[in-house]
Amino acid sequence: MDTSSTGPRRALALAVLVVLSMPLLAGVAAADERAGGTIVVEEGETVTGGLQATGGTVVVRGTVEGDLQAFAGNVEIAETGTVTGDLQGAAGSVRIAGTVEEDVEVAAGSFTIAQSGTVGGDVEAAAGSFLLDGTVEGSVQVGAGSITLADGAVVGGDFVYDGELTRAGGATVDGELREDPDLALDVFPGIPAFVGWLATLFSILLTLVVGALLLAVFPGTSAAIAERAISSTLRTLGVGFLALLAGPLLFVLLLVTIVGIPLAVLWLLLYVVVLLLSFVWGEYAVGAALLSLGDYDNRWAALVVGVLVVFVLGRVPILGGIVEFVVLLLGLGGLSLSLVGWGRRRRRRRDTEATMRTDES
Repeated sequence: MDTSSTGPRRALALAVLVVLSMPLLAGVAAADERAGGTIVVEEGETVTGGLQATGGTVVVRGTVEGDLQAFAGNVEIAETGTVTGDLQGAAGSVRIAGTVEEDVEVAAGSFTIAQSGTVGGDVEAAAGSFLLDGTVEGSVQVGAGSITLADGAVVGGDFVYDGELTRAGGATVDGELREDPDLALDVFPGIPAFVGWLATLFSILLTLVVGALLLAVFPGTSAAIAERAISSTLRTLGVGFLALLAGPLLFVLLLVTIVGIPLAVLWLLLYVVVLLLSFVWGEYAVGAALLSLGDYDNRWAALVVGVLVVFVLGRVPILGGIVEFVVLLLGLGGLSLSLVGWGRRRRRRRDTEATMRTDES
């Protein structure tokens, strides 16, 4: 089981997230932020420090000094519009009829550089359709369903494409024109990184929430798992390994009979849930073990520490996978031993009650 992708974990990344995002946050703080249905930089208006715009429509008729990062249904740089830095963004349609003095990196349903449009740097685009009728002083890399170089198209560097190309006789490409079927575009690299940070943050919070619920709803079981993991680590790991093997074996045995097929499916679902919860319990056990070294006992702190430590170690190549597997076995073994202990106590209680009833009669 790949617990790094399916098991709830990851915590210290909350701090790592802050560190990694500092450059991005610094850029955000320096830029003008605008959001709304329609965002317009009017003709004669100058936005300094760059602009981050999120809306239904983003139109630049004036000047943006710095980078423009736009996320909208439609993005347009009008004929009178100028962006002195880069244009980066994602939109249903992007149209450049004005000037972008540096690079353009966009993902769009349709992307057009009109005859009056000029890009001073390179263009990197992923789109459903791409039309170039203006000037790109640098190189172009584009992946699109349909690619058109109109009569007014001028490319100062190379034109590398992946898609169905239509080239008019008047189109000029000073560099190499070539098709690259394996063209991989990293359009607006800040987007995947940011999304990755959000996914990591969500995973961290999910781990902590699940762990907190386990500690609150099953405090005795949680304590017992941690205690067994600390006092009899090897035994707990061994039982966890056997339990890990027993899950798929029981699934196969249930499939042998027609009646067992529905039960097999239910067991498989239950088994996956048990593995996920066991991983969180294993993290808690690790945290409790580490805190015990300093004679400190706090279950909430143990949860946080365990998640942080496992997260950090889990990022180490090779070692990370081993650590996560051991953590899973600790949680699964501790849970199995706790269930066995609970079953024995319940059986002894029934035997005691039966003996008492016999004596009374």
